[in-house]
Amino acid sequence: MLNQDPVSIPDVPGKINLKEQDGIVYVRFLADRRYDPDRKHNIPEWVNIGRRTETMPGLMYPNDNYEKYFGEREEGSMNEAMTAEEQEFVQNNKTYGMYITFFEALYHEFRQQTRKRPDEHLNRYKTESLNNVLKPLYEMMKGEEYAGLLGLVESGDGEDEMSCSDVMILLTQYKSALAKYRRRVL
Repeated sequence: MLNQDPVSIPDVPGKINLKEQDGIVYVRFLADRRYDPDRKHNIPEWVNIGRRTETMPGLMYPNDNYEKYFGEREEGSMNEAMTAEEQEFVQNNKTYGMYITFFEALYHEFRQQTRKRPDEHLNRYKTESLNNVLKPLYEMMKGEEYAGLLGLVESGDGEDEMSCSDVMILLTQYKSALAKYRRRVL
């Protein structure tokens, strides 16, 4: 569900409830009430509008019903209702979603390169390309306890340059850190 940006759970008194099923907390909206003449009372019609995030209880991942009942989300309007912590969560979610595909591609490419030419040194272009992906991920995880294990690819002169196998070690550390970060935070 990381393809949708989290939003604040709507503040509509009496029309929002939470229902847990199989360890997932669904956010439901009271869309309508239907009067049952036999029972002589209203029957609520709840519609699932998304699922609550695990680490931020005031946020949810919306589904299509959310947009149907609450309209298109405006980028700035939802952020105003969020706390600073929730805004950081949304930003980190976006960063993770945006860069994870690039990271996975680089990881698999360097895995292949390490098998073929493990001692090949990186040129400036490869170093910059790697750092363009690693830097935002590092910034996202810099507050984590394992951030000291992460870093950027250094460009050196001659023997100080990182080899493909050196980069693979760094990318493996990032891969483990990203998995841990996703489980704990996202």
